[in-house]
Amino acid sequence: MAFIHIVNFKWRDGAGVDGSALADALQAVVAGVDGVRSYICGPDAGVSPGAYDFAVVGTFDDRERFTAYRDHPEHQRILNETVLPNLESRTVVQLEQ
Repeated sequence: MAFIHIVNFKWRDGAGVDGSALADALQAVVAGVDGVRSYICGPDAGVSPGAYDFAVVGTFDDRERFTAYRDHPEHQRILNETVLPNLESRTVVQLEQ
């Protein structure tokens, strides 16, 4: 069974988040976490009006591997320094398949 984590971020007006740099930083974190089956993230392509600004879709071996990623110190640093100060809203969906 896999654990799939899907999150979308909408930045507050004037946030100026560098989506490419954020994606690179998150990719570096998952490179050091065991049990990551796939992980894609990045800024919105800008095709549909009203879309959120950044998305993450990660597939993990199980809940425990997701929790290791979620709680990883570098992931927490990125959240606290880049994501949370600029966040207007987010959506999260997690699936087990």
